[in-house]
Amino acid sequence: MHELSHIALGHELHSASLSDDGHLVPSNYNQDQEDEADWLGGTLLLPRPALLRIRREGLGDGQAMAKFQASEEMLKWRFRMTGVDYQLRVR
Repeated sequence: MHELSHIALGHELHSASLSDDGHLVPSNYNQDQEDEADWLGGTLLLPRPALLRIRREGLGDGQAMAKFQASEEMLKWRFRMTGVDYQLRVR
């Protein structure tokens, strides 16, 4: 989602290199563009309604990570950024 977010945001790719395993690695985005792509990619991968559903259905983090193909770091970041856990705790 991160690399697709660069495209959706209109970030221009000026240079890239090949990794040891043959993948194309973009190498010219500035930190603001990386942050924008992180934010959009996370939002697309784990939208707020999906996070609410994860909690309301009682899915464990491991189950949610497998279902959405998300890392633990991304899952925790999205819960933190959206305030879903806080929202459900104060009700």
